[in-house]
Amino acid sequence: MAEFSKELKAHVEPYIYKRTAELNGSISAEHGMGFMKANHLDLAKSPSSVNLMKDLKKLFDPKGILNPYKVFPYSDHMQK
Repeated sequence: MAEFSKELKAHVEPYIYKRTAELNGSISAEHGMGFMKANHLDLAKSPSSVNLMKDLKKLFDPKGILNPYKVFPYSDHMQK
């Protein structure tokens, strides 16, 4: 059995996520993206959807204290 490699995962994951999106699949789970896939949110959601998510986060959490940095970096959250 092969040993886990962070380098291989970092190389392969973007390809898999991109190809999944091209085939109209989803890289998100039943409870959302999760923080481990947050960097690939653009493959799962349109730019307008991501902007809406940021706007809602800012509306309901103007100080950025609820789950900080989990999906949107703090600077993104506060800029929008």
